[in-house]
Amino acid sequence: MTLVPPIADTVDRDLLAMEAALVASTGGLTFHVGDETLTYASDGTTVRCEIGTDTGATAVRLSRRAWDDLVGQMRTFVGLLLSDELHMERGGFEQLADWEPILRYLHAGVPPYDPSRADFEGRDPAAAFPADTDDVELAAQLRTMGYLHVTGVFTAREMDDANREVDRLASLARPGDDQSWWVTDEDGAPALCRLVYATLRSPLLAAMEGDPRVRRLGRLLDPTLAIAPDRMEGSPVLIKVPGRTSGLSNIPWHQDCGTGGHAVFCPAVSVGIQLTGSNAETGNLQVVPGSHGQALRYRWQDRTDVPVISIDTAPGDVTVHIQDVMHASPRPTGEGQRRTMYVTHYPSALREHIGPGEALNDLVRNRTEQVAELQRSSSVPFQASGGHSG
Repeated sequence: MTLVPPIADTVDRDLLAMEAALVASTGGLTFHVGDETLTYASDGTTVRCEIGTDTGATAVRLSRRAWDDLVGQMRTFVGLLLSDELHMERGGFEQLADWEPILRYLHAGVPPYDPSRADFEGRDPAAAFPADTDDVELAAQLRTMGYLHVTGVFTAREMDDANREVDRLASLARPGDDQSWWVTDEDGAPALCRLVYATLRSPLLAAMEGDPRVRRLGRLLDPTLAIAPDRMEGSPVLIKVPGRTSGLSNIPWHQDCGTGGHAVFCPAVSVGIQLTGSNAETGNLQVVPGSHGQALRYRWQDRTDVPVISIDTAPGDVTVHIQDVMHASPRPTGEGQRRTMYVTHYPSALREHIGPGEALNDLVRNRTEQVAELQRSSSVPFQASGGHSG
């Protein structure tokens, strides 16, 4: 079958021209897919796709299945690389990554993010809302910014009970048990940074996962979204480890579909129950307002003046974010130990593609040292990590 990549109906030629100018100096990108070849090239004003040519300064080889997943927004360059299904033949990953936003725009109509085009509709990106705010107002903030901070959703006693339960689960966790994530702390010892499928082992946390207050916030944008306790790591509990760590305790800038799955679980909505408070010292959530539903360029934080919001919370607060908003969970500046339980609400299509016990994060969780080495070598833009939440 001849490769004929789709062109999205919604492509704006002026926006395409702006993006074409950004990749004009890369020398083009060639794909070898089975026995077929195609090259994307830019003349600085538009992008053309040349079937049968091998003229790109950067060239990669992948299977037809991998190509279909890439075009269909099921897997990204990072996801394919980590699964050893993308092979560089010439050029470097940095040049390849520069092409990803424009290819997502051409293939699926996912626009490249540009802060100058963001419209906050007069809303405050740093606003926090009390729990009794009406749904219309909360939904408007979430839809505009891609995230939401709601105060006083749970009581201090409820958070105390939840933390005791997390303590119990943490005492049972062991490296390699497939129920937890671990990193190496600055003293060289293993440290627990995440409990996964936590609600399957705790009636108390399961009740919190299904609480009407959580369901209300998770379905602000779509009443058909549903939780998935038995897949996609269920409702994990994040535990911020202090100091310098090796592994994925401190998650860099990413979208939760960064390794793949955009076509089946976006726009999922993740509800973060703040079991403890959060700030820079304990580790908190950072977000790029208005970045959801868009693709950000490789190393965008070094190339573009982009607004960033740090969300400080109190115990019992809740954060809500659309999973493809750009967000991060940086290293605590002090004692760490922030705890957040994330309850994600997914579109129904998720269950058609992800079975019980399966998660896109399996690719990363079981290769944390490999991922850490990729980060250190800067050969992979791990801003595009997937499915983590912060």
